[in-house]
Amino acid sequence: MATEQPANAFLDRGVATFMGAPLVDPTADGFAADAPDVGVVGFPFDSTCISRTGTNQGPRAVRDASSQTRYYHFEYDTDLRDHYDIADCGDVPVVPGNAARSIDQATEYLEALHDAGTMPVMLGGDHSVTTAGTRALATHADDPGLVLVDTHFDTATEVAGERYNHCCPIARTIDEAGFDPEKVSIVGLTGPTNPRFELEWARERGISLFTLDEVLQRGPVAVAEDAVAAATDGNDALYLTLDIDVLDASAAPGTGVPTNGGLHARELLKILGVVASAGIDAMDVVEVSPGPDAGGITARMAVRAVVDCLAASAVGEAHAPGMGTAATAACGGER
Repeated sequence: MATEQPANAFLDRGVATFMGAPLVDPTADGFAADAPDVGVVGFPFDSTCISRTGTNQGPRAVRDASSQTRYYHFEYDTDLRDHYDIADCGDVPVVPGNAARSIDQATEYLEALHDAGTMPVMLGGDHSVTTAGTRALATHADDPGLVLVDTHFDTATEVAGERYNHCCPIARTIDEAGFDPEKVSIVGLTGPTNPRFELEWARERGISLFTLDEVLQRGPVAVAEDAVAAATDGNDALYLTLDIDVLDASAAPGTGVPTNGGLHARELLKILGVVASAGIDAMDVVEVSPGPDAGGITARMAVRAVVDCLAASAVGEAHAPGMGTAATAACGGER
């Protein structure tokens, strides 16, 4: 028998759905009749990691961290609820140890959201899960583009003979989801963990590549604008995928391959703001591995990335710190 719950001012309480959004089942009868605008979906899978594992715990950690975040976004001076009906659509049905079947089932799960007009926001999981996200979007778009924000190329065609690996999502996005490689941009490339053959594969296919060095020399806004221009040249949909390891290890220690010397958090927010302000049709945040991060800052950064992207996509402008935010204007303007 249901009982009325007393009011509780604590943030960390109740069932940990994303930002406390209602939990709905996209496979249930009647979902399409009352579908949300945004559906947050977990893909707790990490069986393809070539380094530290634990990203299967990422979706739960991000949901828990999201309890600290409000729907009113101060930087954008907007309430996400004025633009979206947001629901937590649970987790895709994962087959432990079987990447192909898990990705197939996730694709069908995400297609149900697209069929209903709901924009998926997927929480990984290792980066192999992006294959499901781009496949699902491709069933509803004729000529989609993609922006990847990542330390790594992720353009390997296989790893140890396996097609599905967290080093391969861009290759699978091109050869399985049918994305035009000339409408794929990768931003944030850096570090001594990228193999040369992935660079060569990307350049041969015309993928637009933007290194961290270029971000620092030209600025994150200018680079992001160029990345978006390449990915949206004549396209009819845009997918945004964020690998949290693009951040410096001090801002994202909770990931399989931390990046010493990576992007700063504010630089990332500028890039995401520019990309999402162009209008996104699906997105994911992957490679959050809470085990090595006792403070939970990596999961909190993933939440910030999602809400910034939703706000920027809703208002059509980027208001990341350092860009001249709506918050500054609301507080009396620049002095």
